[in-house]
Amino acid sequence: MMRDVALFYSELEACGWPKRYTHDLGGGTMYEYDDWLAEQCGQEGIGGWRKAMYIAARKNVVNRPGSYRDEWDDSHLLPQAHQEFTKYF
Repeated sequence: MMRDVALFYSELEACGWPKRYTHDLGGGTMYEYDDWLAEQCGQEGIGGWRKAMYIAARKNVVNRPGSYRDEWDDSHLLPQAHQEFTKYF
């Protein structure tokens, strides 16, 4: 386990990421952890449209900081979301 921690910190350092952000699971790592956790519980991982929606929303915040709440580029993902939600209603 200590070897894994040392490797993780060396990867942070190589990317120029301060150690104070150790617990920030942004980017791809967040989904890897979420999928692993779901697997440990015998559940399915996060659906592809959810990841795509999150990535599109993050890009929107960066590209349009003043209007990201009003202008969206992810409408092509809505049919996938609606399809999944029909399983629950």
